[in-house]
Amino acid sequence: MSAVRIATEADAEAIAAIYAPYVRDTAISFDGDPPGPDEMRRRLGSALDVYPFLVFDDGGGVSGYAYASAHRAKPAYRWSVETTVYAARHLHRHGIGRALYTRLIDLLIRQGFHSAFAGIVPPNEGSVGLHEAMGFVYLGTFPEIGFKHGQFHDLGWWRRTLAEGKPRHDPIPFRALGAAKGP
Repeated sequence: MSAVRIATEADAEAIAAIYAPYVRDTAISFDGDPPGPDEMRRRLGSALDVYPFLVFDDGGGVSGYAYASAHRAKPAYRWSVETTVYAARHLHRHGIGRALYTRLIDLLIRQGFHSAFAGIVPPNEGSVGLHEAMGFVYLGTFPEIGFKHGQFHDLGWWRRTLAEGKPRHDPIPFRALGAAKGP
């Protein structure tokens, strides 16, 4: 039985394995070297206090993941998040990204965030299609912002509104939301 659930430290090895080919073989990620399970455990631990970090468990293991993180460090940005989603490369177009993003966006709205941003290195029609299907709107492109695999790469930005108007309160930390108890 497939399910989207909160990631745990036990998922770090599977998350690292999913991410490694994107880092090693593509410019989709601007990481230089694939982070190992220990680094993924560290990222999980630091993210889950404030932001959701989810996995897609297909019953046989983790086949995708998605998370939110701070968009920028300055206090005025605290209502904005950056989102990321990855699925095992052989499982693209199987609904994993949509399932993960549906749950992630729901949690971010419940936390009180205002905007979600996603950076996509072109060409990546699959990611663009997923983000636009999930309500993200193209904002613009930073040309030649990242250098990887011997060349410069552009980075396109998409935005999804999560809430209208002025915030009524600071975003609720993920751990305080109580979402970790539910499916």
